[in-house]
Amino acid sequence: MTTDTLPRLIPTPRDVAEGRRPESIADRLAPGSLLRGERFRPLFEQGIRGSRMTPHSRLVAFTLLTFASARTGELPPERQPFLAGLVAATGLNAGQVVVQLRVLETRGWVQRDPASPHRYEEALLRPVIPRYVLAQLRAS
Repeated sequence: MTTDTLPRLIPTPRDVAEGRRPESIADRLAPGSLLRGERFRPLFEQGIRGSRMTPHSRLVAFTLLTFASARTGELPPERQPFLAGLVAATGLNAGQVVVQLRVLETRGWVQRDPASPHRYEEALLRPVIPRYVLAQLRAS
């Protein structure tokens, strides 16, 4: 993957002269939208495998993915594993899973429902693919 597909966070003199602003980190980490015919699961798997995250982060991401729709990545409330389900499925302890969920959320791979409680024990989660990663995957 080349860095040409990544947006610049620091403007060049030409950007400033033309009035363009670089994309913010929040914009880059925003969930990407699938194009017609794209399936969520293979793209998510490819993106996680190509990331530099730790094995525990990848394990939690892949485990959450098993509960989600393969086509869209949606994770309805009745299929949510919550913290207890992720602990049971991964073999990690609750503290380790919480740390990895925070890492995944910070890096744009997991999104928490804004209406759900702040605690991971009750939070509604769903796997997502950050916009910049989706752009890289499509370019490769």
